[in-house]
Amino acid sequence: MIIRGEMLDFDEITRSLNVEPARCLSKGGKVSVSGKKVSKDFWMYRVKMRGNDPVGSLMQLLRELEPNIGYIHQLSDSGYDVCLRMYYQSELGQIYFEMPNELQALIAKFKVRLEFSILSWGGAV
Repeated sequence: MIIRGEMLDFDEITRSLNVEPARCLSKGGKVSVSGKKVSKDFWMYRVKMRGNDPVGSLMQLLRELEPNIGYIHQLSDSGYDVCLRMYYQSELGQIYFEMPNELQALIAKFKVRLEFSILSWGGAV
């Protein structure tokens, strides 16, 4: 889950969501991978994918955050950019997963954007 905006109160977000962020950056801070500066404050929480189960990991993330869904709605309604991002990296040339109805319904309850970031090296098995 990523929250972007101007003048984010990192401590309040962390306290209200009751999870430790994976990363917080203030506007102008540098992203370690690319060295680029961020244009807005940035708060991120993530769960590590267990095995080869991106759908199960997304469900885990949503279940952890669900008790605080009202606060997430409040952030989004206040103009902050709140999104869920599923990042999946594979050596395979073709990636397949499906989302069960239960997960789709849970995503819809959050009322935020869902992003997919898939990196495939396209190797043969």
